[in-house]
Amino acid sequence: MQSWSSLDRTAGYSRIGVRPLNGAVGAEITGVQLSEPLDAEVQAEIKRAFAENLVIFLRGQKNFTPEAHVAFSSIFGPMQRIPHIFNIEGHPEVQIVERLADDKRRVVGEGFHNDSTFMDTPPTTVTMHAINVPDFGGDTAFANLYLAYETLSPVMQQWLGTLSAVHSAAKLFGSGVSQKGVMMKDMDTKEGDREVTHPVVCTHPVSGRKYVFINSVYTQRIVGLEPAESRAILDYLIRHASQMAFTGRVSYENDTVLVWDNWAAHHSAVADYQGKYRYMQRVTTGGLKPS
Repeated sequence: MQSWSSLDRTAGYSRIGVRPLNGAVGAEITGVQLSEPLDAEVQAEIKRAFAENLVIFLRGQKNFTPEAHVAFSSIFGPMQRIPHIFNIEGHPEVQIVERLADDKRRVVGEGFHNDSTFMDTPPTTVTMHAINVPDFGGDTAFANLYLAYETLSPVMQQWLGTLSAVHSAAKLFGSGVSQKGVMMKDMDTKEGDREVTHPVVCTHPVSGRKYVFINSVYTQRIVGLEPAESRAILDYLIRHASQMAFTGRVSYENDTVLVWDNWAAHHSAVADYQGKYRYMQRVTTGGLKPS
């Protein structure tokens, strides 16, 4: 299979424009208004651009209603709600990402991670709608986990492919932490402590490419290794995956719509907008188990 870094991520599109953000991850899509119905050819080109860039974003999306948000997200898969995030009234699939100007709590989502890998079926995509965002600050950074895998030595690739890792939400709402530090629903600590196992290396069901599937928020340990061994390998992989050459960063404007691949990309909320209000809405898709 052709390496990620050698892909031509702009060729072959006739109905949409695709402008890569950089050489690693992300592209801006132009020539589409999501408030209007998308025909099958446009949908197919958007899905292809998403598969080839892991992150896509569209500016100037006026009249992007909750109904349009759900309809657009559904082209990437079936809806999957995240249990600890509040939703807007009347639309259980549309969930709230909000920070008040005077909020002193830590920003949810700091540090590179995949969302909700404590679930048996972690969400596959997240579609974010920027509704009221600061003039600057509050970007989201992304890291390409295909590149993280491809740049490992063949020996390391082969060995990691034999391993599994334990994931849980213990750091977020487990029995040993306070849930008052972040804005979320009150969660059962038993659910926070519950552990699931995912492979350390997975194969993406759309692209067929392999990627590393670990993160600093939810991955607790590697099965079968001593604690010190597990910690050393996880720390190495987390550092390796977040090196600058694999990353990109998207800034928001009001009416920006952004979609990211939650399996093959890490993301991190950039907490540089203290004292400013920020309100966004998100819809997630999923229902598959990584393998």
